[in-house]
Amino acid sequence: MQPQTSMSFMQRSIIITGISTLAFLPSAHAKRGNRLRTAAASDARSGSDTSGNAVLIPLQRMPARADHDGSKHHDASFYVGNITVGEPPQHLQVFFDTGSGHVLLPHMACKNRSCTEHVRYSPWASSSAMDVNANGSPVQEGSRLAKGRVRRTFATMDFTQADLGDGVAKGVLVRDHVCLSAGPEHHTSHLACADLAVLAALQEDAMPFESMPADGIIGLGLEGLSVSAFSNFYSRLMDNSHDVLPEFGMLLGETSGTILFGGRASVDNVAAPLEWFPVLRPHEGFWQFEIVQVRVNGMVVEQCQHGCRAVVDSGSSHLGVQSDRRESILNNLQSALFSEGKCNGPDLQIDLPRGLTLTLAAGDYSDASCAVQLGALHLHEPQPRGVLFSLGTNVIRRYYTAFDWEAARIGFAPNEGSASLHSTARASAAATELIVM
Repeated sequence: MQPQTSMSFMQRSIIITGISTLAFLPSAHAKRGNRLRTAAASDARSGSDTSGNAVLIPLQRMPARADHDGSKHHDASFYVGNITVGEPPQHLQVFFDTGSGHVLLPHMACKNRSCTEHVRYSPWASSSAMDVNANGSPVQEGSRLAKGRVRRTFATMDFTQADLGDGVAKGVLVRDHVCLSAGPEHHTSHLACADLAVLAALQEDAMPFESMPADGIIGLGLEGLSVSAFSNFYSRLMDNSHDVLPEFGMLLGETSGTILFGGRASVDNVAAPLEWFPVLRPHEGFWQFEIVQVRVNGMVVEQCQHGCRAVVDSGSSHLGVQSDRRESILNNLQSALFSEGKCNGPDLQIDLPRGLTLTLAAGDYSDASCAVQLGALHLHEPQPRGVLFSLGTNVIRRYYTAFDWEAARIGFAPNEGSASLHSTARASAAATELIVM
């Protein structure tokens, strides 16, 4: 397989037509399924283990589905978890995406193959569903669900999936409660719920939605990626909970993982304390932070003279870099070879502030055949000076990643068997050799 050659990078945006005034609504289900409360939130801030108080959702790593023409998306995978929607609960599988800001589910009325080959959400089967406009008002006064021909908000979501491609979902907004679940066998036990406006898709493009192994997407981006706080899952989850740690984290393994809401991973699962980094330009909605430089086996391949930043994207399997910088880095990673079932090659070191480093071995940035996977980020909107990187689940498998919603910061701690953030010594600026391609 050839190295991954293209990854678009744009805000996974939603375009609302019909109504432009947005309003924040109180929760209609604030007391339902609320198990995120914890009296130990202040202790968690000081670094204590709070995993016992958190809501833990098990994740299963699943490969992307093959297209109907037989083509496969090699080495593209998703960590899939469970939710329920509405009353009585409708069980769906989703992946949790830090690069988008909405809950997207296929509507029962959607007849595209992208929808019909997944489990669809039916507002008609939910006694708690309500058709709403973008400002939260009912579509039809006196009726929970719209009947006949009515004027209502119609939403178009431009979605970019780094491994599968770009596509569009079109649909309507439905207010309902979305609950975290441990799985279909536990569908009557709601671990925590958010009452919000779901984008229920009436049409989904074949790319990328048909190949997704999950039924829908839970966007975990900051509010800048949502049309309003009422559409943002984590914001609404926090509104329904009090005195909780406003943090979620991802602990991923080769075949499975866990996402934690309202707490932090146990110290038994990580090899060192979390190191925190502030989110850059949080109003944009991305979980992005500063990179100082990038090295391959200790040699600088990106000096970041005008600054570098990285976006943590749990909806992507691989690394990505701004397209005009891809070749210079890729040429230094080509030594990955298959030997005794493992990929051999140079370490990729992503240097962060305070002398800390994220280190990836050859197997982390290569596919099953040891071909290097480094996508080219094609920027669709004007960007600040500097170089943009994206870090997918291959990085999260190495480092437990925490997302502090309130303080707008990102934390990393090495998973068992991963290199310490402190372990890679840097050469001084005067002694470092810069590789110029």
